[in-house]
Parts: sequence; structure tokens; C-alpha cells
Amino acid sequence: MKKVLLLALIAVSLGTLYGQDVTMGKIYAGVKAGYGTVDFVSSVQNDVDFAQRTYRNISYGVFGGYRLNSKITFQLEGVYSQYSANNIKWEYIYSASNPLISSSASSHIDHVKMDLFYMDIPVTAKYQLGGRTLSPYVYLGINWAINIQGYTTITRATEDPVAGTMYRDYVDGITEQIQYNDIAPIFGAGMSMNLGDKISLIGDLRYKFGVMNNSNVMNGLGFKNSALVLSVGGAYNF
Repeated sequence: MKKVLLLALIAVSLGTLYGQDVTMGKIYAGVKAGYGTVDFVSSVQNDVDFAQRTYRNISYGVFGGYRLNSKITFQLEGVYSQYSANNIKWEYIYSASNPLISSSASSHIDHVKMDLFYMDIPVTAKYQLGGRTLSPYVYLGINWAINIQGYTTITRATEDPVAGTMYRDYVDGITEQIQYNDIAPIFGAGMSMNLGDKISLIGDLRYKFGVMNNSNVMNGLGFKNSALVLSVGGAYNF
């Protein structure tokens, strides 16, 4: 979050430096790809460590926008996103009686990793800070995430008297154990570089603040996720 606020301050400064109106088309469309960090936290009070922070938020998709005037722009996106979590607390997902996580004297769970895949649909309002060639902006909006697929990778450690400790991975689908929708506020800042009147390159840092419980398991436990994503892409101005 601190990085986003810092980028917003930089954008404001650049907007003052490049204080010219943007003269581009009203409508634009483009493609983008992103990479960032994901932080899954427990929604249970005093139990915040649901999983380790990871650096595997991978996304790519398309976007389009409408420039209301030289300052205000509304943008809609469709982004396929992967959110990964390492060393999750498996009891949030599985019951103790589930054979996938049962333990014995010779075999036990070493760690569990989770991967969730969503279709993210962000809707944002952008405020352009000016600039004919370099045009900084800030924005805020709402991200609607639709659960497409989820699975865990369960790593089990087995003690062998001859070979020692052996590890084996088991993949389990958990799509139905994750909520279908996730609504989250987003905000960020970025910069567009206008290459003539038709082509623009964009770079953008976004923070998604998780507020909803992602778990669909009725066990009194839950978790939510936040993400910081750096994206790059290109747009065509109509």
C-alpha cells in the first residue's frame, strides 16, 4: 500500500511538470499483463497467519475505456488472474477426518500450497494529471472476481527405513470450497506514454484490498486476500 501511495505522489508531481491537456481519442482498447505479490490472511480474529506472502500473482487480459474529458476516464477490464498461497493452514479447507490430510506414524503432511484462478473484472475511474507525451494518472474502483478454478497441492512426507524421508505431491480440486464471487476495492496510479495519436504504452501499480471471506467451507474459519500488482500493456486510441 505504501508503494501505491508513493507512486501517486510521483504521478502528481509529474502531472505538474507535464501540465498539458491530453489530446487523444474518446475511446481506447488494449491488452495488459501483470505480476505481483499476494497476501492471504485469516478472517478469524487473532489468527492472521493463514499463509505465507507469495510473489505469484500472474495476470493478463484486455481493457477498454471512455474519456469523458481531458481529465476523467472510465475503464473496464477483463483479466485472467492467478493467486497463489504457500504453506496454508489446511484445517481452513479440510476437516481433520479427511483422508487427504490424515497422519500416521510413518506419514504426515509437510505443507500445503493453494492456487486460485479468477476472472477479474475491474471497473475504475481515472483522473489524468496532464501531459501530451507522458501522462500520469491516479484511479480507484471496484474489482469483481469470479472463481473459475481452485486447487491445493498437498506435499506429504513419508518415512522409509531404508530410503529416509520421501516427499510426494497430491493435487486436489477445491473450486467448490471457494466462494464464487469476491468483491474488493482497488486503487493505484500509473503512467501512459503516447506514441502519436493512436498508440499508447501504459505502466501501472495497483493495490487490491481484500475485504470478503473467500472460503465456502462452513467451519467457522475463513480467509481473504489482498494483492499488489505491477502491469504493463498497450492501447489503441480510436
